[in-house]
Amino acid sequence: MSRPDVRVGTAYLLAAQLIFLVSGYGMHVFLGRYLGPAEYGLFGVVLYAATMIRTFVMSGVPMAVARYVAAEPNRAEAILRQGLRLQFLLAFTVSLIFFLLAEPLAKLLGDPSLTILFRIAAPITIFFGIFFVINQYHNGLGQYRLQSAWLTLSYLLRAVLVIGLTWVGWRVYGAVAGLTIAAALSSLIVLFIRKAGAAGPPFPPKLLIDFGAPLIVASIVFALITDLDMMFVKGMMHDTVSAGYYTSAKAMAQATPFAFYALSSALYPAISRVQAQGDIVKMQNYIHQANRLLLITILPLLVIVCFNSQAILQLFYGSKFLPAATSLSWLMLSFSFMSIFVIHRTFITGSGHPKVSSLLTVALLPICVILNLRLIPPLGLTGAALASTFTFLLGTIGSYFIIYTKFKAGFKLGSTFRIISAAIVILILNFLLAKFGLPLLLNVAILLVCYLAALWILREWNFQQIRELYGQLSGANPTNPRKEN
Repeated sequence: MSRPDVRVGTAYLLAAQLIFLVSGYGMHVFLGRYLGPAEYGLFGVVLYAATMIRTFVMSGVPMAVARYVAAEPNRAEAILRQGLRLQFLLAFTVSLIFFLLAEPLAKLLGDPSLTILFRIAAPITIFFGIFFVINQYHNGLGQYRLQSAWLTLSYLLRAVLVIGLTWVGWRVYGAVAGLTIAAALSSLIVLFIRKAGAAGPPFPPKLLIDFGAPLIVASIVFALITDLDMMFVKGMMHDTVSAGYYTSAKAMAQATPFAFYALSSALYPAISRVQAQGDIVKMQNYIHQANRLLLITILPLLVIVCFNSQAILQLFYGSKFLPAATSLSWLMLSFSFMSIFVIHRTFITGSGHPKVSSLLTVALLPICVILNLRLIPPLGLTGAALASTFTFLLGTIGSYFIIYTKFKAGFKLGSTFRIISAAIVILILNFLLAKFGLPLLLNVAILLVCYLAALWILREWNFQQIRELYGQLSGANPTNPRKEN
């Protein structure tokens, strides 16, 4: 069976992620405006708590299933069934523990009203555990279109149910219930529509456990360093309004990492196959071009969001959320570092070193905790955002060192310099345009057009470059490739 290349897989999954972003932004903006900062803050705490417990089942078993399905597609059905058994046991245990600990956790955060909200959200882990195993099964088979279709379905169900149940009068309780019901429907639909094949001999569970266990630890820690700042904001500032401000900042800054989850998901099975083939040149090409895509995408977003944070919050959330402007700027930088860290972890894990990836991620947790404890009391929301930024900066440095040491590949200096130069151009232009008081969307459009023009002039983005980029990511050999330094 032929497999779509990384280019096609990234395109399908990126389309799904774009739908996630649009629906997610719509959901957050509606809730922020409809509920107000205080109730929206409660939703944010529950959402990110649910996200953290959900990661117990997002990376470990599903990624093990994807890896072994990609390596042994003739045993795919047996691998999936074994993965579902393991995943259900893990997910049920995690959900039960979260349900039982809902009350003490709510008291720890200084708000007993969170208890019932946490318990409503507890089953999410079970449903998404099933969903992600099947989703990564399709990823391992290279069925990116089907994988993106299921992801799109889950994203749309989430937005519709959260908004709908809130609007009919259930307010924050309806919003949290919408998250759980959407997860349940998504998992049931993919489970019952999927066409099961012949399983053959059972797949050894030990292989999935050995590969997945380090990733489960890493995914838990990654979730903590990603969203623990929200828990610290709620627990240390004792203010749901501040939590609402911080939720709006995190929601606006999330575009960067989620855009690259698509690339990470498409790269993962390809990296596993290249590693099995021992093709170091192709691996280096993957690393160089992934890092190039990171810079090309991240830098203009950084300029636009960091230097227009107040205007962005005013446009989407209204003036009530302007106190989140500074934290939005720092969170945008934090999530940019997170994007690089996510892609680099994909290379480390996909090349057969999940323990190395896990150890690096675990090492960041105490740093994250210490920074939040030290920075939030004097700096408030900005301190939480700074803690996240420094944590992922260290993760980026560590992951880059590992990749460069192992593969002798990273960021190409010439290409990096040209991309940074294009970003500096729009940074200067942004300050000049600010004097004219243009509407935000028009200002953003001008900056993006000028950025693409600058890349074109610097010969960093043209038809030949696009053809080479696609060719390298898909493993093709384009003729007359241009050497980059």
